[in-house]
Amino acid sequence: MKFVTTGIITAVAALAFTGAALAVGPGKTVEFAGGNLGAVTFSGEAHKGMGCNECHPNLFAMGKGVKITMADHNAGNLCFGCHKKDGTASATCADCHKK
Repeated sequence: MKFVTTGIITAVAALAFTGAALAVGPGKTVEFAGGNLGAVTFSGEAHKGMGCNECHPNLFAMGKGVKITMADHNAGNLCFGCHKKDGTASATCADCHKK
């Protein structure tokens, strides 16, 4: 009986973590409120091939509720931790923020 219970718990945990790891996979998007500049959409398709751990938890803490400020943009934090370094940082706010 102990083996069956352990197996069930392991299977449930594996499914829970798989869902979290694939939460923004290719073809999926997550939209973040962008304040008065408009929403910002994170595209799983544009970021395919990257593992979650490339951004989490180093650039972004796990969980909901990240608030990105202009100070973060200017300091090269969060999204700009990669996009400023690799030259894909946008020249205009409207490239990422959509009203």
